[in-house]
Amino acid sequence: MSVILMLIASVCFATMAAMIKGIGSSLPIPEIIFFRSILPLPFFLGALWLQKKKLVVTAWKTLLLRSLFGFLAITGFYYALAHIPLAISVFLGKTQPLILAVLAPWIVGEKTSRSVWFAIGTGLAGIVLILDPSLGWTAAAWASIGAATASAIAHLLVRKLNRTDDPATIVTNFFIVTALLGSLWMGPSFIMPDLDQWLLLGGVALFSTIGQYLMTLAYRMEYAPVVAAASYSSIVFSVLYGYFFWNEIPPSSAWAGGFLIVAGSFILLRSRI
Repeated sequence: MSVILMLIASVCFATMAAMIKGIGSSLPIPEIIFFRSILPLPFFLGALWLQKKKLVVTAWKTLLLRSLFGFLAITGFYYALAHIPLAISVFLGKTQPLILAVLAPWIVGEKTSRSVWFAIGTGLAGIVLILDPSLGWTAAAWASIGAATASAIAHLLVRKLNRTDDPATIVTNFFIVTALLGSLWMGPSFIMPDLDQWLLLGGVALFSTIGQYLMTLAYRMEYAPVVAAASYSSIVFSVLYGYFFWNEIPPSSAWAGGFLIVAGSFILLRSRI
């Protein structure tokens, strides 16, 4: 059952990414982040109230850091989606577990084994293939890698937060802070969305929230490596969306690089079983 939930969550995340790509550069990135954060907020606040949980985290300094890096990750990911093929952006985003493994010894004190270093090396080789000169070594590709790095740091900070605070409170506070950061950055550049853009923004908030919820359920029901393996199905759905909506076909070097990144991630998962 957990694998099915993760597959559905992967469809939701791929759909969310496709909708963000659909919005493209027609709306400022901080505006997209603002609506992506503010629209699901009533749901999370209501859930906290019904469950009588704390509204504010105890480790608020760590929460602010987590929110800052999460905000940077979302910004880089959204920028990449607007400027490079959907599948390539998702391939590069899948480097996050490998980057996390590199950073873990310094942030949470985890030891790095030989198998983990081999997994990291495999993933780096995949990045080199994807960032082939024929693809331009674009700023958007580097933004995608930067987003994966910021996401890895954010996930490590969440590990620290989980020692002191409830996950529901952490997520709710994250949405509040990112909505605030988005509104401050947006400032006078706000553009009133048209009907199509409102539908896409609503879809981004809806599918990201459903995906997050189903992913959380999946990880509670099954051993983490099994669920994580199922999450890579999002690559397949992203390739399909890219092909059918934007006629995007990743070059052979991107496929080879993506394979190495996924292989590195699976080696990393096996090293932790």
